[in-house]
Amino acid sequence: MATVTAALRAVGELAVEQWGLVTTAQARREGLSTQQLARLAETGVLERLRHGVYRVAGVPPTPQDDLRAAWLAFAPTRTVREHLADPDVEVVSHRSASALHELGDLDADRLEFSTPARRQTRDPQVQLHRRQRGLPEWTLVGGLPVTTVVATIGDLAAARLDGGHLAGVVRDAVTLRHLDPAEVAEALSPYALAYGAPLGQGDVLLRRLLEQAGVPESTRAVGRLVERLEG
Repeated sequence: MATVTAALRAVGELAVEQWGLVTTAQARREGLSTQQLARLAETGVLERLRHGVYRVAGVPPTPQDDLRAAWLAFAPTRTVREHLADPDVEVVSHRSASALHELGDLDADRLEFSTPARRQTRDPQVQLHRRQRGLPEWTLVGGLPVTTVVATIGDLAAARLDGGHLAGVVRDAVTLRHLDPAEVAEALSPYALAYGAPLGQGDVLLRRLLEQAGVPESTRAVGRLVERLEG
């Protein structure tokens, strides 16, 4: 009994550091058996979020739980700290990254991640994208590794997100996140032609997207940003 108690304490301490979540592999590493985990789930001490990932009872649910659970499942034996230390860590990207950055109004019906190596998943809720090793840059949002705002815009444009939704993302990036418009234009440049702008002219595409987004007249800052691009 003492061993089980010690294992539960270790699992609880681990969960505190990773949003109240714990994987089956982590719990086993701390000394809990499959049968004990099943019993804890049956009695409500643990709540199953997805295969191999549980939330500790009493931890309030959050909108990010599905993303966090899916990310933990990529390396179920590692702690969050160990996982983040991996240079080839999987990062939240595309629509899921846009949602975490609070950009635009996209339906994130899938959990999207970018990985440096080709891999597959049987989870219909998860969509994986291949990225160049070491790219794109990422930052922590709510404790998760997420593509930067600039990288997210580039990913969405590369995926040919429709112009209306891309416009909303770009609008929020420059007005709410105060992103340098030159950086946004550079990220958009490779995809300008696909959106009807001259080849390689991301600045033109940026102006068109801001106009399409219907930026409020009260947002004078955006007007100044556009003038800078035209100057």
